[in-house]
Amino acid sequence: MFGSVSAWILSIAGIISLSVIVELMLPEGQLNKYIRSIFSFIVVLVIIAPLPGLIGKNFSFSDISISDNYTLQEDYIYQMNVYKTKAIQEGISLDIKKSGYNNVEVSVSAENFSTNFKINAIYVELRNLVITENAKHKDILDIEHEILEIVIAHAKVEASEVHFER
Repeated sequence: MFGSVSAWILSIAGIISLSVIVELMLPEGQLNKYIRSIFSFIVVLVIIAPLPGLIGKNFSFSDISISDNYTLQEDYIYQMNVYKTKAIQEGISLDIKKSGYNNVEVSVSAENFSTNFKINAIYVELRNLVITENAKHKDILDIEHEILEIVIAHAKVEASEVHFER
């Protein structure tokens, strides 16, 4: 039931969007008036199309299920948390590269299904580390400390949540 209502609303929005796009592309004049009236008629038809089905049935608001909506929310939350995770990874990697360290792989582990985004751990792989000429440090421990500061600044995590792999 809820899926058909959302499909109905999407079809209304789609036909209205299409009519706006067509109206913007057409020149002013008689043709524009006819096209606009045709799209107005189609919008009215799309709006009233499901009404006979609702009148013919015993319609009850208890038929509307929110489980579909909850699934959509979970998908949305998951996708937003994945985007946040990728943004943090890319930001850390970019700042590490700006500091003069190339081929450093950063991996962020987070709770992607939770409404409260929380980072569990951040893994920094230094196996293929390339130190460029604009790097401040050449010693691996100093490099780890500098990268740790970058990670903490970006991700707002504790130092114990950052793990280095050499």
